[in-house]
Amino acid sequence: MGLKFILTIGSALLATTLVNAQTKVACVGNSITEGYGIWDKKKYPEHLQDMLGSEYKVENFGHSGRMFHKASGESYWSSDKFTAALNYGANIVVIELGTNDSKYFFDGKGSSSGYNYMYKPENKADLAKDYEALIDTFAHQPQAPTIYATLQPYAQNVEWGIVDTAIVNVINPIIKEVATRKGVKIIDLHSTFNKKEWLLDDVVHPNEEGAKELAKIIADGILNGPSTPASSETGSESSSSETSPESSSSLESTAESSSETVPDSTGTRIEHKRFAVGQNIHVQGNIVSVDSYIGEISVFDLNGNLIKRVFSNGSAQIQLNHSGSYIIRTGMNVQKIMVK
Repeated sequence: MGLKFILTIGSALLATTLVNAQTKVACVGNSITEGYGIWDKKKYPEHLQDMLGSEYKVENFGHSGRMFHKASGESYWSSDKFTAALNYGANIVVIELGTNDSKYFFDGKGSSSGYNYMYKPENKADLAKDYEALIDTFAHQPQAPTIYATLQPYAQNVEWGIVDTAIVNVINPIIKEVATRKGVKIIDLHSTFNKKEWLLDDVVHPNEEGAKELAKIIADGILNGPSTPASSETGSESSSSETSPESSSSLESTAESSSETVPDSTGTRIEHKRFAVGQNIHVQGNIVSVDSYIGEISVFDLNGNLIKRVFSNGSAQIQLNHSGSYIIRTGMNVQKIMVK
């Protein structure tokens, strides 16, 4: 009995270890992800699970009708699926949102849906800001997931206020620009999920066959690399005043009279001298090296959120999974760095 008990416990621990070792995939999205219209059939995340295999654990966090625009009354940000996706702690996040956001850029002619998303010039800037915030919210989680942004597939339903010209001319360029600037991988569904026979009669949602084809495209993007690889950050954050890895592999702190507040180890914001003379900091690709320093090193985003914290015994290397600007603190020294 004793041996049998030990074997049973050992098997249970092994099973738990295997489950914990699975790569967790969060499918974030709208009704295309949720599986609108094929309720009794397999949705794309279920097909994706089959294609990726037992080493992965895929969960569907799609919510019909949702937008990535925060101010929308149908924002994904206010969805319980968003909260669940964050709590899931995914290693991979696939963001399939934007089809419903295209309604902002539809003139309303022929629509019988009752939607009233009036276009305003600031909509584009707001949408870009909110999409970037969505990427950052997932990217800055402790497990630092790999993120895939999907360019939205073809859709055309005037009654619902969804037209493909708005997707092509407004929404997908916003997604592509933001994802490229953030160094996020892009899967181009618009050019690859391109057969109308894969869609329901509403010409928006995948049918049973389409859900499987959509999963194939996303599985291929995860396993073999996306169809549209994103380049390094090239947006407005980059400027001649920033030192890039190509121009110099070393970023040395220099004295300035200004100061800023950053969180301490308890989360209390305290004032430090900005760019006070300190340790050499080297940036090579997405690796930040700190030389000749013993103590705690903290990395924050520009909103003051802690990204990583390590202890250096003389030198340390920190891998950052996304391009952009960061604040790095070594002791009382604070410096802004740019990761390309």
